[in-house]
Amino acid sequence: MTARPLLPAGIAMALFAVATNIPYLLLIDRFGYDDVLRQPPLAVLTAFQAGGVELILIWLAFGLCALSFVLVAGLIDRALRVSGAPIGGWILAVGVASAVAQAIGLARWVFVVPVLATTALDPSASPAAREAALAAYQAFHQFAGVAIGEHVGQLLLVAWTCGVSLAILRGGLGPRAFGWFGLALTPFWILGQSELLHTAAPAIPVLELTPYAFIGWELWLLALGCAWIIKGLRRSQAEP
Repeated sequence: MTARPLLPAGIAMALFAVATNIPYLLLIDRFGYDDVLRQPPLAVLTAFQAGGVELILIWLAFGLCALSFVLVAGLIDRALRVSGAPIGGWILAVGVASAVAQAIGLARWVFVVPVLATTALDPSASPAAREAALAAYQAFHQFAGVAIGEHVGQLLLVAWTCGVSLAILRGGLGPRAFGWFGLALTPFWILGQSELLHTAAPAIPVLELTPYAFIGWELWLLALGCAWIIKGLRRSQAEP
């Protein structure tokens, strides 16, 4: 395998793992994310509106980072194919679908929540209008955020991670530890879905494992990206 597909894929993975944490850390600092989402809708919208335009732009950056995974998945797919790893076309498809689903979930903070926050907190609006805005926020949060962005987006990302991990194990593209570690993240993600299901069925116990799964996944992506960068550089130096 030449260094051409390996090096850009590694760079894309490393950049993605670092870049996504910039708006995420800003949201923690400026919005109290994601603990704020467990508060009543009115408290969430009050905190959101207090963030002003800056907070909306941070959410926009976060959504664009999520959408950029389409490029990352494409470069990784190309690298795996050129290496001869036995993979199916579904790996790229679920990677792209995961990026789109998560971007849709995050887009509500840019295009929907600002309008609802303005109505819900407008003292001149009628009580019925304010209540309708709060109800609409809760509905969009559950559907676009919890169901599409988090539930569907995360499950598709789990499938993509398992597919890439299996390709690494079967194709020998990098240390086998990367393949096993990627697979080991699966139960944390699956059990962590209980937190999402709890929002619809409170009787379901909550296992807060998703944050650990995401931290592990980002470290896995960053480490794999760095390994591919090193291997790509070595191969480019060895090529005539």
